[in-house]
Amino acid sequence: MTGYAWRGSPLMTQQLDVNDDAVTRLGLMDTAPEERFDRITRLAREMFDVDYAVVNVVNSETVFTKSQPAESDFRHTTIEDSFCGEAVKQPAVLEVPDGRADPRFADRAIVAEHGIRFYAGFPIHTDAGETVGTLCLLDTSPRELSDTDRDAFERFGLWAQAEMRMDDPGASGPGPGPVPAASVAPAVRDDRLAAGEVRLAALAIPYGQVSGDRSSWQQVGDRIIVTLADVMGKGEEAGGFAEELIGALQQRAHLDPVEAMLSVEDYARHDKRYRETFATLFHAVIETRSGRVDYVDAGHGLTLLLRADGTSERLSSRNLPLGLRPSDAEWEAGETVVGHGDLIISVSDGALDAYDSTLDSLRLIGEDLRRAAEPDAFFDELSIRVSEHVVDDDVTAVVVSVR
Repeated sequence: MTGYAWRGSPLMTQQLDVNDDAVTRLGLMDTAPEERFDRITRLAREMFDVDYAVVNVVNSETVFTKSQPAESDFRHTTIEDSFCGEAVKQPAVLEVPDGRADPRFADRAIVAEHGIRFYAGFPIHTDAGETVGTLCLLDTSPRELSDTDRDAFERFGLWAQAEMRMDDPGASGPGPGPVPAASVAPAVRDDRLAAGEVRLAALAIPYGQVSGDRSSWQQVGDRIIVTLADVMGKGEEAGGFAEELIGALQQRAHLDPVEAMLSVEDYARHDKRYRETFATLFHAVIETRSGRVDYVDAGHGLTLLLRADGTSERLSSRNLPLGLRPSDAEWEAGETVVGHGDLIISVSDGALDAYDSTLDSLRLIGEDLRRAAEPDAFFDELSIRVSEHVVDDDVTAVVVSVR
Protein backbone atom coordinates (compact mmCIF):
# COMPACT_ATOMS: atom_id res chain seq x y z
CA MET A 1 0.00 0.00 0.00
CA THR A 2 1.44 3.36 -1.01
CA GLY A 3 -0.22 5.61 1.56
CA TYR A 4 -3.48 7.30 2.51
CA ALA A 5 -5.48 10.10 0.99
CA TRP A 6 -7.22 12.49 3.36
CA ARG A 7 -10.07 11.08 5.38
CA GLY A 8 -13.43 11.07 3.61
CA SER A 9 -12.14 10.66 0.06
CA PRO A 10 -13.03 7.43 -1.82
CA LEU A 11 -9.38 6.35 -1.79
CA MET A 12 -9.11 6.98 1.94
CA THR A 13 -12.29 5.02 2.68
CA GLN A 14 -11.15 2.04 0.63
CA GLN A 15 -7.68 1.96 2.19
CA LEU A 16 -8.98 2.38 5.73
CA ASP A 17 -11.34 -0.54 5.19
CA VAL A 18 -8.35 -2.66 4.19
CA ASN A 19 -6.43 -1.36 7.19
CA ASP A 20 -9.26 -2.16 9.62
CA ASP A 21 -9.69 -5.63 8.16
CA ALA A 22 -5.96 -6.28 8.53
CA VAL A 23 -5.91 -5.05 12.14
CA THR A 24 -8.87 -7.29 12.94
CA ARG A 25 -7.13 -10.21 11.24
CA LEU A 26 -4.02 -9.75 13.40
CA GLY A 27 -6.08 -9.87 16.59
CA LEU A 28 -3.73 -7.55 18.51
CA MET A 29 -6.09 -4.67 19.25
CA ASP A 30 -6.87 -4.39 22.98
CA THR A 31 -4.63 -7.30 23.95
CA ALA A 32 -2.32 -7.59 26.95
CA PRO A 33 1.38 -6.63 26.87
CA GLU A 34 3.83 -9.19 25.50
CA GLU A 35 7.57 -9.41 26.07
CA ARG A 36 8.28 -9.96 22.36
CA PHE A 37 7.17 -6.35 21.80
CA ASP A 38 8.25 -4.99 25.19
CA ARG A 39 11.89 -5.97 24.67
CA ILE A 40 11.89 -3.92 21.45
CA THR A 41 10.52 -0.79 23.11
CA ARG A 42 12.65 -1.26 26.23
CA LEU A 43 15.85 -1.49 24.19
CA ALA A 44 14.83 1.34 21.85
CA ARG A 45 14.05 3.66 24.75
CA GLU A 46 17.44 2.99 26.26
CA MET A 47 19.46 3.18 23.05
CA PHE A 48 17.85 6.40 21.79
CA ASP A 49 17.59 7.95 25.27
CA VAL A 50 13.97 9.08 24.87
CA ASP A 51 11.12 9.39 27.35
CA TYR A 52 8.98 6.84 25.55
CA ALA A 53 9.30 4.08 22.98
CA VAL A 54 6.01 2.41 22.05
CA VAL A 55 4.51 -0.11 19.65
CA ASN A 56 1.03 0.83 18.47
CA VAL A 57 -1.75 -1.00 16.67
CA VAL A 58 -3.56 1.50 14.43
CA ASN A 59 -6.94 1.30 12.73
CA SER A 60 -9.06 4.03 11.12
CA GLU A 61 -10.17 5.50 14.44
CA THR A 62 -7.87 4.43 17.24
CA VAL A 63 -4.22 4.15 18.17
CA PHE A 64 -3.90 1.30 20.68
CA THR A 65 -0.56 1.18 22.49
CA LYS A 66 0.46 -2.47 22.62
CA SER A 67 3.85 -1.90 24.27
CA GLN A 68 5.06 1.03 26.38
CA PRO A 69 7.21 1.80 29.44
CA ALA A 70 5.80 0.38 32.66
CA GLU A 71 5.23 3.81 34.19
CA SER A 72 3.18 5.17 31.26
CA ASP A 73 -0.44 4.52 30.33
CA PHE A 74 -1.18 5.56 26.76
CA ARG A 75 -3.68 2.78 25.96
CA HIS A 76 -6.10 4.38 23.43
CA THR A 77 -5.66 7.63 21.50
CA THR A 78 -7.85 8.93 18.71
CA ILE A 79 -6.22 9.27 15.31
CA GLU A 80 -6.90 13.01 15.34
CA ASP A 81 -4.99 13.54 18.60
CA SER A 82 -1.91 11.53 17.65
CA PHE A 83 1.22 11.69 15.52
CA CYS A 84 0.46 8.21 14.24
CA GLY A 85 -2.42 9.41 12.10
CA GLU A 86 0.24 11.00 9.90
CA ALA A 87 2.87 8.30 10.34
CA VAL A 88 0.63 5.60 8.84
CA LYS A 89 0.35 7.66 5.64
CA GLN A 90 4.10 7.62 5.12
CA PRO A 91 6.14 5.09 3.13
CA ALA A 92 9.02 5.46 5.61
CA VAL A 93 9.88 7.02 8.97
CA LEU A 94 8.02 10.19 9.94
CA GLU A 95 10.23 12.45 12.05
CA VAL A 96 8.92 15.53 13.86
CA PRO A 97 11.80 17.41 15.53
CA ASP A 98 9.47 19.74 17.46
CA GLY A 99 5.72 19.15 17.48
CA ARG A 100 5.05 22.55 19.04
CA ALA A 101 6.69 24.26 16.06
CA ASP A 102 4.93 22.06 13.49
CA PRO A 103 1.46 23.37 12.49
CA ARG A 104 0.30 19.82 11.72
CA PHE A 105 0.68 18.79 15.36
CA ALA A 106 0.89 21.89 17.57
CA ASP A 107 -2.81 21.77 18.50
CA ARG A 108 -3.08 18.00 18.89
CA ALA A 109 -3.56 16.67 22.41
CA ILE A 110 -0.33 14.68 22.32
CA VAL A 111 1.56 18.00 22.06
CA ALA A 112 -0.73 20.62 23.57
CA GLU A 113 -1.84 18.58 26.60
CA HIS A 114 0.85 15.94 27.10
CA GLY A 115 3.88 18.05 26.18
CA ILE A 116 5.44 15.73 23.61
CA ARG A 117 7.81 17.68 21.36
CA PHE A 118 9.88 15.07 19.47
CA TYR A 119 8.38 12.16 17.54
CA ALA A 120 9.69 9.50 15.18
CA GLY A 121 7.33 6.87 13.81
CA PHE A 122 7.99 3.79 11.69
CA PRO A 123 4.88 2.52 9.83
CA ILE A 124 4.35 -1.22 10.27
CA HIS A 125 2.90 -3.14 7.33
CA THR A 126 1.65 -6.65 6.71
CA ASP A 127 3.18 -8.80 3.98
CA ALA A 128 0.42 -7.50 1.71
CA GLY A 129 1.37 -3.87 2.41
CA GLU A 130 -1.51 -3.01 4.74
CA THR A 131 -0.57 -0.48 7.42
CA VAL A 132 -1.46 -1.89 10.83
CA GLY A 133 0.74 -0.15 13.37
CA THR A 134 3.73 1.98 14.28
CA LEU A 135 6.91 1.86 16.31
CA CYS A 136 7.41 5.29 17.86
CA LEU A 137 9.95 7.32 19.81
CA LEU A 138 8.62 10.27 21.83
CA ASP A 139 10.31 12.86 24.00
CA THR A 140 9.34 16.05 25.81
CA SER A 141 12.38 17.86 24.41
CA PRO A 142 12.95 18.78 20.74
CA ARG A 143 15.64 16.80 18.96
CA GLU A 144 16.62 15.28 15.61
CA LEU A 145 17.80 11.82 14.62
CA SER A 146 21.25 11.56 13.12
CA ASP A 147 21.67 9.47 9.98
CA THR A 148 23.08 6.68 12.13
CA ASP A 149 20.17 6.91 14.57
CA ARG A 150 17.65 6.88 11.74
CA ASP A 151 19.20 3.76 10.26
CA ALA A 152 19.14 2.05 13.65
CA PHE A 153 15.54 3.12 14.25
CA GLU A 154 14.46 1.67 10.91
CA ARG A 155 16.02 -1.63 11.96
CA PHE A 156 14.06 -1.54 15.20
CA GLY A 157 10.97 -0.90 13.08
CA LEU A 158 11.68 -3.96 10.95
CA TRP A 159 11.99 -5.98 14.15
CA ALA A 160 8.59 -4.80 15.41
CA GLN A 161 7.11 -5.38 11.96
CA ALA A 162 8.41 -8.95 11.84
CA GLU A 163 6.90 -9.68 15.25
CA MET A 164 3.53 -8.25 14.22
CA ARG A 165 3.53 -10.24 10.98
CA MET A 166 3.88 -13.43 13.02
CA ASP A 167 0.26 -12.87 14.10
CA ASP A 168 -1.06 -12.59 10.55
CA PRO A 169 -2.87 -15.77 9.42
CA GLY A 170 -2.91 -14.29 5.92
CA ALA A 171 0.88 -13.97 5.70
CA SER A 172 2.76 -15.83 3.00
CA GLY A 173 5.20 -17.31 5.49
CA PRO A 174 4.46 -19.70 8.33
CA GLY A 175 1.91 -18.19 10.67
CA PRO A 176 0.75 -19.04 14.13
CA GLY A 177 -2.39 -21.02 13.26
CA PRO A 178 -3.26 -24.31 14.91
CA VAL A 179 -0.90 -27.22 14.45
CA PRO A 180 -2.42 -30.70 14.26
CA ALA A 181 -1.23 -32.85 17.13
CA ALA A 182 0.22 -35.44 14.77
CA SER A 183 2.53 -32.85 13.23
CA VAL A 184 4.10 -31.68 16.49
CA ALA A 185 7.54 -33.12 17.16
CA PRO A 186 8.17 -34.51 20.65
CA ALA A 187 10.08 -32.52 23.24
CA VAL A 188 13.82 -33.13 23.29
CA ARG A 189 15.95 -33.08 26.44
CA ASP A 190 19.67 -33.04 27.04
CA ASP A 191 21.26 -33.32 30.49
CA ARG A 192 25.02 -33.70 30.91
CA LEU A 193 27.79 -32.97 33.39
CA ALA A 194 30.68 -30.76 32.32
CA ALA A 195 34.02 -30.51 34.11
CA GLY A 196 32.60 -31.99 37.29
CA GLU A 197 31.51 -28.52 38.50
CA VAL A 198 28.92 -27.47 35.94
CA ARG A 199 25.80 -29.29 34.77
CA LEU A 200 24.06 -28.38 31.50
CA ALA A 201 20.45 -29.31 30.79
CA ALA A 202 18.24 -28.30 27.87
CA LEU A 203 14.63 -28.68 26.78
CA ALA A 204 13.24 -28.13 23.27
CA ILE A 205 9.52 -28.25 22.45
CA PRO A 206 8.97 -27.46 18.74
CA TYR A 207 5.77 -25.73 17.68
CA GLY A 208 5.68 -27.96 14.61
CA GLN A 209 7.98 -30.62 13.22
CA VAL A 210 11.07 -28.37 13.21
CA SER A 211 11.95 -25.68 15.73
CA GLY A 212 13.32 -22.26 14.81
CA ASP A 213 15.04 -22.23 18.21
CA ARG A 214 18.32 -23.98 18.87
CA SER A 215 20.60 -24.39 21.86
CA SER A 216 23.98 -26.04 22.18
CA TRP A 217 27.01 -26.24 24.44
CA GLN A 218 30.46 -27.74 24.52
CA GLN A 219 33.48 -27.84 26.79
CA VAL A 220 36.92 -26.84 25.56
CA GLY A 221 39.49 -27.14 28.33
CA ASP A 222 38.33 -25.00 31.24
CA ARG A 223 35.81 -23.13 29.09
CA ILE A 224 32.16 -24.02 28.55
CA ILE A 225 30.48 -22.38 25.57
CA VAL A 226 26.68 -22.05 25.75
CA THR A 227 24.47 -20.69 22.96
CA LEU A 228 20.73 -20.22 22.47
CA ALA A 229 19.40 -18.80 19.19
CA ASP A 230 15.85 -17.96 18.13
CA VAL A 231 15.42 -17.32 14.39
CA MET A 232 12.34 -15.35 13.36
CA GLY A 233 9.85 -17.75 11.83
CA LYS A 234 9.07 -21.42 12.21
CA GLY A 235 9.63 -24.59 10.26
CA GLU A 236 12.50 -26.11 8.33
CA GLU A 237 13.99 -22.90 6.92
CA ALA A 238 14.15 -21.15 10.30
CA GLY A 239 15.35 -24.35 11.96
CA GLY A 240 18.07 -24.88 9.39
CA PHE A 241 19.36 -21.34 9.74
CA ALA A 242 19.31 -21.60 13.54
CA GLU A 243 21.27 -24.84 13.35
CA GLU A 244 23.91 -23.22 11.16
CA LEU A 245 24.22 -20.18 13.44
CA ILE A 246 24.62 -22.37 16.51
CA GLY A 247 27.17 -24.53 14.72
CA ALA A 248 29.16 -21.51 13.53
CA LEU A 249 29.33 -20.06 17.04
CA GLN A 250 30.29 -23.38 18.60
CA GLN A 251 33.05 -23.79 16.00
CA ARG A 252 34.50 -20.51 17.28
CA ALA A 253 34.81 -21.81 20.83
CA HIS A 254 38.38 -20.50 21.08
CA LEU A 255 37.16 -16.90 20.66
CA ASP A 256 35.60 -14.64 23.26
CA PRO A 257 31.88 -13.93 22.71
CA VAL A 258 32.37 -10.61 20.89
CA GLU A 259 35.04 -12.00 18.57
CA ALA A 260 32.83 -15.01 17.85
CA MET A 261 29.84 -12.81 17.05
CA LEU A 262 31.88 -10.56 14.74
CA SER A 263 33.17 -13.59 12.88
CA VAL A 264 29.75 -15.21 12.53
CA GLU A 265 28.15 -11.91 11.54
CA ASP A 266 30.67 -11.49 8.75
CA TYR A 267 30.04 -15.08 7.66
CA ALA A 268 26.25 -14.71 7.77
CA ARG A 269 26.15 -11.57 5.63
CA HIS A 270 27.01 -13.71 2.61
CA ASP A 271 23.93 -15.87 3.21
CA LYS A 272 20.72 -14.72 1.49
CA ARG A 273 18.63 -15.92 4.45
CA TYR A 274 20.48 -13.48 6.70
CA ARG A 275 19.05 -10.62 4.62
CA GLU A 276 15.51 -12.01 4.85
CA THR A 277 15.27 -12.89 8.54
CA PHE A 278 17.05 -12.26 11.83
CA ALA A 279 17.94 -14.07 15.03
CA THR A 280 17.95 -13.14 18.69
CA LEU A 281 20.55 -15.04 20.67
CA PHE A 282 22.52 -15.45 23.87
CA HIS A 283 26.13 -16.63 23.64
CA ALA A 284 28.29 -17.14 26.72
CA VAL A 285 31.68 -18.48 27.73
CA ILE A 286 31.98 -19.82 31.29
CA GLU A 287 35.42 -20.22 32.86
CA THR A 288 35.04 -23.20 35.18
CA ARG A 289 38.09 -22.39 37.32
CA SER A 290 37.28 -18.75 38.08
CA GLY A 291 33.51 -18.76 37.55
CA ARG A 292 33.78 -15.81 35.18
CA VAL A 293 31.03 -15.57 32.58
CA ASP A 294 31.48 -13.44 29.44
CA TYR A 295 28.43 -13.11 27.24
CA VAL A 296 26.77 -11.31 24.36
CA ASP A 297 23.02 -10.85 24.11
CA ALA A 298 21.60 -9.91 20.70
CA GLY A 299 18.05 -8.73 21.25
CA HIS A 300 17.29 -11.79 23.38
CA GLY A 301 17.11 -10.51 26.94
CA LEU A 302 15.68 -13.72 28.41
CA THR A 303 18.57 -15.03 30.49
CA LEU A 304 18.46 -15.01 34.27
CA LEU A 305 21.20 -15.64 36.82
CA LEU A 306 19.76 -17.11 40.01
CA ARG A 307 22.28 -16.81 42.82
CA ALA A 308 22.50 -19.22 45.72
CA ASP A 309 21.79 -16.37 48.16
CA GLY A 310 18.32 -15.88 46.66
CA THR A 311 19.09 -12.81 44.55
CA SER A 312 18.80 -12.73 40.77
CA GLU A 313 20.21 -10.78 37.84
CA ARG A 314 19.05 -10.56 34.23
CA LEU A 315 21.94 -11.02 31.81
CA SER A 316 21.42 -8.73 28.84
CA SER A 317 23.28 -6.24 26.68
CA ARG A 318 22.17 -3.53 24.26
CA ASN A 319 22.52 -5.20 20.88
CA LEU A 320 20.05 -5.53 18.03
CA PRO A 321 19.33 -9.05 16.76
CA LEU A 322 21.76 -10.62 14.34
CA GLY A 323 20.55 -9.58 10.89
CA LEU A 324 19.21 -6.16 11.97
CA ARG A 325 22.47 -4.61 13.13
CA PRO A 326 24.18 -1.85 11.12
CA SER A 327 27.43 -3.15 9.66
CA ASP A 328 29.54 -0.67 11.65
CA ALA A 329 27.80 -1.18 15.00
CA GLU A 330 29.96 -2.34 17.89
CA TRP A 331 28.96 -5.34 19.98
CA GLU A 332 28.24 -4.65 23.64
CA ALA A 333 29.36 -7.47 25.92
CA GLY A 334 28.51 -8.33 29.51
CA GLU A 335 30.31 -10.18 32.25
CA THR A 336 29.55 -11.64 35.66
CA VAL A 337 30.87 -14.28 38.06
CA VAL A 338 29.07 -17.43 39.20
CA GLY A 339 29.74 -19.59 42.22
CA HIS A 340 28.62 -22.72 44.02
CA GLY A 341 24.84 -23.16 43.95
CA ASP A 342 24.17 -20.57 41.24
CA LEU A 343 21.89 -21.26 38.27
CA ILE A 344 21.68 -19.67 34.84
CA ILE A 345 18.53 -20.15 32.78
CA SER A 346 18.01 -18.89 29.24
CA VAL A 347 14.71 -19.38 27.41
CA SER A 348 13.20 -18.52 24.05
CA ASP A 349 10.22 -16.17 24.07
CA GLY A 350 7.83 -19.07 23.50
CA ALA A 351 8.44 -20.12 27.11
CA LEU A 352 6.92 -16.84 28.32
CA ASP A 353 3.62 -17.72 26.64
CA ALA A 354 3.25 -20.56 29.13
CA TYR A 355 2.96 -17.81 31.78
CA ASP A 356 1.62 -14.31 30.98
CA SER A 357 3.86 -13.46 27.97
CA THR A 358 5.46 -10.46 29.72
CA LEU A 359 8.98 -10.08 31.07
CA ASP A 360 7.60 -10.87 34.52
CA SER A 361 7.24 -14.42 33.22
CA LEU A 362 11.03 -14.69 33.36
CA ARG A 363 10.90 -13.99 37.10
CA LEU A 364 8.21 -16.66 37.51
CA ILE A 365 10.30 -19.11 35.49
CA GLY A 366 13.20 -18.42 37.84
CA GLU A 367 11.00 -19.03 40.87
CA ASP A 368 9.75 -22.30 39.40
CA LEU A 369 13.32 -23.43 38.71
CA ARG A 370 14.40 -22.65 42.28
CA ARG A 371 11.41 -24.49 43.67
CA ALA A 372 11.97 -27.52 41.44
CA ALA A 373 15.61 -27.73 42.59
CA GLU A 374 16.52 -29.98 39.64
CA PRO A 375 16.32 -29.10 35.92
CA ASP A 376 14.40 -32.29 35.09
CA ALA A 377 11.64 -31.47 37.56
CA PHE A 378 11.49 -27.90 36.22
CA PHE A 379 11.30 -29.16 32.63
CA ASP A 380 8.43 -31.46 33.63
CA GLU A 381 6.54 -28.48 35.02
CA LEU A 382 7.32 -26.28 32.01
CA SER A 383 6.19 -29.00 29.61
CA ILE A 384 2.88 -29.29 31.45
CA ARG A 385 2.43 -25.52 31.34
CA VAL A 386 3.07 -25.48 27.59
CA SER A 387 0.43 -28.17 27.09
CA GLU A 388 -2.12 -26.24 29.18
CA HIS A 389 -1.65 -22.79 27.61
CA VAL A 390 -1.96 -21.33 24.13
CA VAL A 391 1.70 -21.40 23.08
CA ASP A 392 2.02 -20.88 19.34
CA ASP A 393 5.80 -20.70 19.26
CA ASP A 394 8.79 -22.96 19.79
CA VAL A 395 9.88 -23.35 23.41
CA THR A 396 13.54 -23.80 24.30
CA ALA A 397 15.21 -23.62 27.72
CA VAL A 398 18.81 -24.08 28.83
CA VAL A 399 19.82 -24.45 32.48
CA VAL A 400 23.41 -24.16 33.74
CA SER A 401 23.89 -25.44 37.30
CA VAL A 402 27.10 -24.61 39.17
CA ARG A 403 27.92 -27.38 41.64
